[in-house]
Amino acid sequence: MTTNNLPEELHLEILKHLSPSPKVLARASAVCREWRRVLNDPAFLLELYRTRRGAPVTQGYFDNLPLRFVHVNAGDPVRIPLDSIDHRTNWQFVDCRHGRVLLRDRSGLQFMVWQPMTGDQHFVQDKGSCGIQNSVALICECAAEGGDDGPKVGQAKPCHASHFRVVVVSNHVGTGPLHGVVFSSVTRLWSESAELPPTYQIRPEPSVVVGRMIYQPLFDYHILAFDTDKLRLATFERPKWDNVRLLNVDGDVLGLVGALGFTLRLWVRYADAWVMRNTIDLSNIHPPLSTAPLPKTNPRFALMPPVKIIGVADGGDELFLWTMIGVFMLSVESMELKKVNGTTIHHMKTVYPYGAFYIPPSTVHPKIAT
Repeated sequence: MTTNNLPEELHLEILKHLSPSPKVLARASAVCREWRRVLNDPAFLLELYRTRRGAPVTQGYFDNLPLRFVHVNAGDPVRIPLDSIDHRTNWQFVDCRHGRVLLRDRSGLQFMVWQPMTGDQHFVQDKGSCGIQNSVALICECAAEGGDDGPKVGQAKPCHASHFRVVVVSNHVGTGPLHGVVFSSVTRLWSESAELPPTYQIRPEPSVVVGRMIYQPLFDYHILAFDTDKLRLATFERPKWDNVRLLNVDGDVLGLVGALGFTLRLWVRYADAWVMRNTIDLSNIHPPLSTAPLPKTNPRFALMPPVKIIGVADGGDELFLWTMIGVFMLSVESMELKKVNGTTIHHMKTVYPYGAFYIPPSTVHPKIAT
């Protein structure tokens, strides 16, 4: 009995159990015409990733120094066409979410929401936040468009077709109040500004999205919480560790991961309290880390810790870690530590992990004219 003789419901049941890996899906799409048809349906792929993975598969990370994309797997069939970006504009990467990338013109004039898998580009005029401390986040509205229970197969829009929000939190250097504004692709307008009296300064680190909430690190061991629906700002304390990053845990919980030496600690926030969930000794996972030269032995790296957290994947599934022997990707669930870049750069502070809902190669735009 060949696959062509199977009832349609059995095809779907088999494909629902596939791993959401680009390699696996590419091979499966070559089995027969019916499988190729199903695996070319963006709604099916979206549902597959959400049920089997919960977040897009991490393909690599974007870096601003220099402007580049680094794959985590050299054999990955997905290619990121950086030549589709107009390099005459001085862009920098500021966020990645649900297969989309948010870039900002360094002159503070505009944002670009870019979908590398399709080449879609949407431009948003900046709301005058140039010259002040600020952080920017992207919210994908695909989950909301499927109803309270999320997208349904055959009903959900793929992420690149869904509406989005661009969120900016900012304050002036010194004693200026904290502000938060939201751009909606539905109205094509910026919201009124939410304001909080002068409290703490914004740290130059990425924010994290949990539902419709934006959480932004502040100085003095505090976090800014911005409700983008109600346009309300608030602050609260965090664990007093340096070298930390915020992350989304289990899809709807705020978490914080910190590094001290070769030890990672993960906290989650429940009922307005921080609870330590896990401690990870990286030297046990990858012993060569503990025998590598320490940063303080080299003047170029003297200010760097032995392990620096430089990126967190959408969904919090993977962490990107700078070390003296290269950049590693740590899978939080499996505890697998994989070297993804052997180049050590002394000024490497933040990278932007990119995860894609895989689209078969025949539908990927190789280059989009600018």
